[in-house]
Amino acid sequence: MSEPEKTDVLLVGAGIMSATLSALLRLVEPDWSMTLVERLDGAAAESSDPWNNAGTGHSALCELNYTPARPDGSIDIAKAVNV
Repeated sequence: MSEPEKTDVLLVGAGIMSATLSALLRLVEPDWSMTLVERLDGAAAESSDPWNNAGTGHSALCELNYTPARPDGSIDIAKAVNV
């Protein structure tokens, strides 16, 4: 059996959060080793992809700001339909 790899930081997912965290960690701990793992074919292919992310930092599967509640408690879906 081979020796397990050793790393100081394991970054899961090749999106904007891992990129940002790795850049910040490199500033504060330049000697730390970092390993990034991604299950998809490329970087930023899920939540960080512009098609999936409306600038919200997630895949926007439920955007409540596009479906505001009316004063009577019902939901206005007009904005979500137009998007």
